[in-house]
Amino acid sequence: MTRKPTLRRWLGALAGALALLAGCGGGGVGSGGTGSAMALGTVDGFGSIFIGGERCDAVGARIEYDTVPGGPEPAQADIKLGQRVEADLDGASAACKILVARIAPEVVGVVGSTSPLTVAGARVIVNTDPATGPVTVFDGYDSAADIAVGDRVEVHGKAVDDGSGAAIRATRIERKPATDTWVRVAGVIAGLDTTAKTFTLGALTVGYDASTTILPAGTTLANGQTVAMWSLSAVSGNQATARFIRVLRRNFPNEAAVRVQGPVSGCNGANPCTEPVIDGVAVLITAQTRFTWGRASDVADGRSMHVRGTFDAASGKLVATAVAVRRFDPDAGLVTLLGTVTDYSSAGSETNFRVRGVPVTIDGNTNIAGGCTVDDGKLVAVAGHIVGSSVLATGVGCPALAVGTVVDVYAQVTDLDATARTFRFGNVGPLLSLVTIHYSDLTAFHGFSTTPLANGQYVALRAVYRGLGDGFLATRVILDDTPPASPTGGPVLRSIGIAHGITATSLKVGLVQMAIVLGATEPLGSDVVNGTVVRAWFYRDVPNARWVALRVRPAPLF
Repeated sequence: MTRKPTLRRWLGALAGALALLAGCGGGGVGSGGTGSAMALGTVDGFGSIFIGGERCDAVGARIEYDTVPGGPEPAQADIKLGQRVEADLDGASAACKILVARIAPEVVGVVGSTSPLTVAGARVIVNTDPATGPVTVFDGYDSAADIAVGDRVEVHGKAVDDGSGAAIRATRIERKPATDTWVRVAGVIAGLDTTAKTFTLGALTVGYDASTTILPAGTTLANGQTVAMWSLSAVSGNQATARFIRVLRRNFPNEAAVRVQGPVSGCNGANPCTEPVIDGVAVLITAQTRFTWGRASDVADGRSMHVRGTFDAASGKLVATAVAVRRFDPDAGLVTLLGTVTDYSSAGSETNFRVRGVPVTIDGNTNIAGGCTVDDGKLVAVAGHIVGSSVLATGVGCPALAVGTVVDVYAQVTDLDATARTFRFGNVGPLLSLVTIHYSDLTAFHGFSTTPLANGQYVALRAVYRGLGDGFLATRVILDDTPPASPTGGPVLRSIGIAHGITATSLKVGLVQMAIVLGATEPLGSDVVNGTVVRAWFYRDVPNARWVALRVRPAPLF
């Protein structure tokens, strides 16, 4: 069942988001002004970042993969909808302010079976019910039906017992190029054999030896430990040899403020369940715990919850101050996005675009606020729900620009002042045209090699608005392609996303199906394969009323 938010609820959510931006703050309970703080959960919105339904300010945060020294993950990372993240928060802030966010997939590997769906020996469940947990987001696929044996995927989510044993309830399934072979699997150690040096994570048998690095140093493996395992070679016959094993210790500093969201385990039929476990964190529910949705008797294994509280180091438990049982939250499944429109394209009654990198679809049922038009460069607020690989918008509004708003834009650099470290954009609409863009030592530059920023370059920019007189501060600048020309002289559109469904005559990039036409489409390079993140330029082939690819090349990030 998919529950659409009412327009009144959507407008309330939008008003709240704008108030938070204007105050440069976030929702929720902090640490009381001192100590450490952490959040563990699923990304379910942007403006800055929503984790488990709670807005967290991510301006200036460092984004990285959860890995080990020498681990195989790529150096560049970007937060995406449906990812599981672990965030270090500013303990001195009453709001949820992210200092570091680590992207933590549950499994990265090859699909061994589609019925049931199995990846690197782990069984994966696709979720379509927002009351049960975050709906599975697909990227590089339109739906689960497109997944094939031999595909390489990255799966986010957490393990639940569905009656047939442990399985990962997926919050995101992202296609990856099959050229990589390394594997990551997280889970609980069982069947440890210290003589044979093997154990199991679900249906995967993991071997380790003297070449395996076990972290933290000096740790002794034991049944029941939650670990992440990395193998540098593919799974064979549901067996893998670990190059790295890290025990995931869910112990925090005493009195640390902790937010954790995910499916419950450890109740084992107890009702009320006063000591559930979420993502390896032991939770203690007391008479002082406030339930914002549901009540103590609703806590049960498999149900998704959001808990805020203070960690008690003596007991090793998170003492809950506030609990929300997702099943009883009327906003469960609501996705909120605030940012600028990019990659706009329209065909028939359906329009596709991106906000903060998230594909969005609007159709005849979408409520667009009066006076609001959707086009590249426009600042929009979107409310909707996940359908396959995009957010189907229930409502779209055009809010005023507020301090703290994060925007994405693709445009040409003008008026560069390398001394003042400023530049401008031309011909990008009223929001950013001729507005000063600042950059600093904290700005990340990608794709420039030895060529510095220069006038005339096309770049993909992410920036945060600092207010009148201060303009925008660039957080990330990526060197982009100069747009190719259309053979018809008409408009050329762009899209960025994961390439899939590649044949000799067509491919799909994100939500856009494109034809490959001899003489119009540049030949695809050998580095453009299913699962590659690409930048595509395309145009409308008027006689055939279809999109035709002009150029498709690998793209960093986004």
